[in-house]
Formats: sequence, structure tokens, C-alpha cells
Amino acid sequence: MVDILSYTLISITCFCFGLIVSFQFAHITYCRKLTTLLRRSISTRTIAPVLADYEALKDRK
Repeated sequence: MVDILSYTLISITCFCFGLIVSFQFAHITYCRKLTTLLRRSISTRTIAPVLADYEALKDRK
């Protein structure tokens, strides 16, 4: 019989690992999105892509 302390430590470790992985996934996703917007802004030499994305995000909420 495995004691409750072992299950608790494994649960806490899995929870922390899940938080770290989800943070990294969100970070990578938003960095890619920001890079895309930055490239579009540089190529058009204006901030219109950023403003358009902001308006689209505001409409989704």
C-alpha cells in the first residue's frame, strides 16, 4: 500500500509540471503572433496591422 504522502508529492509535481508546460506553450504562441505582427508592420511601415488585430481582438470579447 502506497502512503498518501507519495500520492500527494506526485500530484503536486504533475501540477507544477503542467503549469510550466502551459506557460511555455502560451509564451511560444504569443511570441509567434507578435513576430508575425511585427513583420507585417515593418513591411508596410505602419502600425495598421497592429491596430487591425487589436480591433479584431476587441470585437471577439
